[in-house]
Formats: sequence, C-alpha cells, structure tokens
Amino acid sequence: EVLKRTYNRQRQAGITQEIAEIVGGAAALQG
Repeated sequence: EVLKRTYNRQRQAGITQEIAEIVGGAAALQG
C-alpha cells in the first residue's frame, strides 16, 4: 500500500515534469 502510494506520487511528479517541459517548449516556440 505504501509502495503503491509512493509509486503514484513518483509517476505524478514525472507527468507534471513532462507537462512543464511541453508548456515551456511551446512558450519558447511562440517567442
């Protein structure tokens, strides 16, 4: 149970990181 919760948190952090990079890249492309 604890392991699953930790895994979910790690996965959520990874998704957040990806979204941040995509948004940052789009903003850079728009100038």
